[in-house]
Amino acid sequence: MDENNLNNQDDQGQDLNLVPDGGGSGKMPLKRKVAIGATVALVVAGLGLGGAWATGAFAPKSEITKIEADGDSGKKQISEKTEPAVDWTVKIEAEGVTADSSPLITRYVCTDGADKGVEFYHATSASDAIEGKDSVQLTEGTWEITAIPIINPDGSITTPAGGGEQAVSGESKDSGSTEFTGETKPAENVTQDDIDKVLDKVNEAISKGDGTLTGDAGKDVVNKVTDNASKAPAADKEKVEEKKDAAADSAVKAEDKKTDAAKPSTGSGSAPSKSDSKPSSGSSNKPSHEHTWQAQYRSDPVYETRTRTVVDQDAWDEQVLSGSHAVCSDGSVFYDNAALAAYCKKMAMAGTPVSYYTVDDYTTVHHEAVTHQETYQVQTGTKQVLTGYRCPGCGATK
Repeated sequence: MDENNLNNQDDQGQDLNLVPDGGGSGKMPLKRKVAIGATVALVVAGLGLGGAWATGAFAPKSEITKIEADGDSGKKQISEKTEPAVDWTVKIEAEGVTADSSPLITRYVCTDGADKGVEFYHATSASDAIEGKDSVQLTEGTWEITAIPIINPDGSITTPAGGGEQAVSGESKDSGSTEFTGETKPAENVTQDDIDKVLDKVNEAISKGDGTLTGDAGKDVVNKVTDNASKAPAADKEKVEEKKDAAADSAVKAEDKKTDAAKPSTGSGSAPSKSDSKPSSGSSNKPSHEHTWQAQYRSDPVYETRTRTVVDQDAWDEQVLSGSHAVCSDGSVFYDNAALAAYCKKMAMAGTPVSYYTVDDYTTVHHEAVTHQETYQVQTGTKQVLTGYRCPGCGATK
């Protein structure tokens, strides 16, 4: 169509839209002109939209991946959201929590926002949690943030306090934080039931955890928690080991599920071809893994039984009366009464009588100490006890 037809005017400037089509006259009908005008308008609008897209006005926001809760199974399929992410830091300050304590495991549940229903757990090493160094990415909305108990290196248990619902703003792009305090139950008051409750919560966290709680990272968390738990005086070490094995197995399974979920069906997202599908036997192109079992040990103290003497009463000496002797006024001493009488008679006849007095005689008797023997235990070293086997390649245990 030429410019004259678009303008729809004759050489005299007369508007041809007012003249009906008479057939063969070369004049354009009114309906056709309206259609052409609408087409031109759409083209112009399209160019405008294209320019807006090119300048980024309609560019998609950054993506963030989370795991959503799903009834009995506890998880939904991993889904991708297109909400802006905010770095959210957690920190704890509580008496008894040190760099050697078990990790701070936090639970995140989105209660309002585009990610409503999303739930996941995240583990932060105790040292990073004390300094507030670790963070997770949360989308805009309201998130309920809580933490499970921490077991300290002496076997005491700290229950974090604080957290709750937190408003996460995606507009400011600023980072946020949640600070926990906590009360610590002394190790001597910790029961096996207390330990079981913490280990069960750790197992649940692993089943819904992110990368900090699955695979080798998850098993490291389990090892730290159970090692500290075994330090409590009332800990049942065999029961702790059973809980440890169950949680480590959960970490391996959680990692396997994530690996399977991350495998794309095809590169383009279309239905897989026969060549892309797995064989019906279940084999794949990945070479089979052969376990290399390495013995795992723990250090147990070695005690020696010794005997010692306990003194019930110290040794002592006693003075016992054994007799007496006579001492005369002239210094003569007599131990025999007959001799004393004869001497006194003799001195009286000589005109020099004497007098005398009697002195008691004592003998020293020694008494030995009163004692008894008792046994006691002394730690003389440690011994390595076989606890099982582990494959360093995949983390499997037996």
